[in-house]
Amino acid sequence: MCLRSGRYSQATEVHHVLPISQGGTNAQDNLMALCKPCHSRITAEMDDRWHQRRQTYHF
Repeated sequence: MCLRSGRYSQATEVHHVLPISQGGTNAQDNLMALCKPCHSRITAEMDDRWHQRRQTYHF
């Protein structure tokens, strides 16, 4: 993500392109190495973690 914006940043986190909770896997083609700020931004955009919407869990 940083490189696309013309910045070089050390990747410190691994992001699941399709989250495991939505059927994603730990396969290499579903993983993306990101810096902390990019990972936080993408997670906030994809997830509703910051809005605290109630999640439904199925066991």
